[in-house]
This record gives sequence, structure tokens and C-alpha cells, in this order.
Amino acid sequence: MAWNIKCSNSNCEHHTKAVNIVELLSHKHRDDMGWFVCACGKKAYIEKHFELQESGQVWNPYLRGAITLGSENDSYQPFVFLVSYEPLGEITDVWFSYYKDLREEGGSLKMGYGPGGPPVLNRHSVLALLMQLIKINYLTPGDVSKAIAESANN
Repeated sequence: MAWNIKCSNSNCEHHTKAVNIVELLSHKHRDDMGWFVCACGKKAYIEKHFELQESGQVWNPYLRGAITLGSENDSYQPFVFLVSYEPLGEITDVWFSYYKDLREEGGSLKMGYGPGGPPVLNRHSVLALLMQLIKINYLTPGDVSKAIAESANN
């Protein structure tokens, strides 16, 4: 499945495309913080559209970046998409996903975020995700401290 990456600069004439999820999550299409970037170097996004099971309802997220959570050479690679509801809007959601790449072993490349079930994260990956969410200002250290204090009181 190809991914069309749209530039945040409306005057940009680059057409950026990733041929599959492995390429999309590479450093070719993401900056050091995980944000998607256009070939021109500006921030970018991916428009998605999903028809929901509820009659007439749709989900139209903008994928703005991704945080990878797997070990570099593992075939199983969990990650989260950073989601907004406007091309340049605030990140309001994280979408848990994964891919499994067995092409070198004669298998295939598969991506999962629905019927195949959610990704499985170990303790290190959960902490790495929290640290990255703080780094991109989705969460603050205060948010995390408050949640820890509240859980200790319950």
C-alpha cells in the first residue's frame, strides 16, 4: 500500500510517496522527532478516510508523524501514528499500529491496526512511548507525575 505524503506548504510542488509502511517509517520520510516530512524538508501529513460500521459515519484522521517502538532488526515493529483532525492541527490522538516484515524469509509485509489486533508493547516500549510523547509536547512531565500520584492514591 502506497502512502501519499502531502506538504504543509501549499506552494510546494513536490509529490512525496512512500511505497510501503517500512519506507514510510524510515528517516527518509520522518524527522528526528518522528514528524512526517515532505521531500522539500517541511512538515507533512497523510490524509486518511475510513467508513465506520455506524451507518453514515466516517473517520478522517490526518497522520502527522509516527513513533516507532520496536528493536531495529526485529520482524515485528510496533509504532503509533500521531493523529490530528486538521492538516496542521494539534495532535489529539495516538493510533497504535504495527507491521511485520518477513520478506527476507520468503514471507510478506503485513500491517495491522484492526482485525489483527493491537500491537503488544513491553515495559521498555511503553516508557519509550511516554518519553517521546513528552518530547513532542503531547504530554507534559506534569501530566505524567499527576497520573502517577493519582494512581498511588487509589
